[in-house]
Amino acid sequence: LFRSHSSSWIVQAAQMDLHVNFGIWEGDLLPSQIGALNPLMVMGLIPFASFLLYPTITKMGFKMTPLRRMSIGMFVAAAAYVTIAMIQDKIDAEGVKTVNVAWQIIPYLVITLSEVMVSITGLEFAYTQAPKKMKSTLMGFWLLTVALGNVIVAVLTEVLPADMSAASSFWMYSGLMAGAAAIFSISAYFYKGKTYTQ
Repeated sequence: LFRSHSSSWIVQAAQMDLHVNFGIWEGDLLPSQIGALNPLMVMGLIPFASFLLYPTITKMGFKMTPLRRMSIGMFVAAAAYVTIAMIQDKIDAEGVKTVNVAWQIIPYLVITLSEVMVSITGLEFAYTQAPKKMKSTLMGFWLLTVALGNVIVAVLTEVLPADMSAASSFWMYSGLMAGAAAIFSISAYFYKGKTYTQ
């Protein structure tokens, strides 16, 4: 779902009012430019998660293991699609070019937090779980899962009704992500990990 921010979210942005005023800068954006916030957000959210979010949750009595981070991150990705669906519902209700594109900062922030919780943690976790001779192979399988996710989205796009609204598809993807997160969480609960040192 993360990859959709460079496709369907841009299509949504094209339906929005692209004039923004950030105080230090005012002007019109291109639909694809709001996504440029993602790398900036990643750089800010990595220390936020590492030094504030995870320690705070741990202090509350819920140890943030890598698999728990990933599970929560998947639910956060579902929440990102809830926010983008709500924006689409607002566009559909109020009309094209009436909702400001600055609203998309919220789902970008949420999906980027999900990326930090799932991708970074997942790569680190996969690397620690693989024996020395299998580390490269496991990284290849990690990337294969990303490719398979893209294939699933492509297949769904082909088989879904042509008249399905964008908002409905966003709500559907949110539900699918929440379902996948629930299945992952259950599997993670029973996982017995090993750590292989270099």
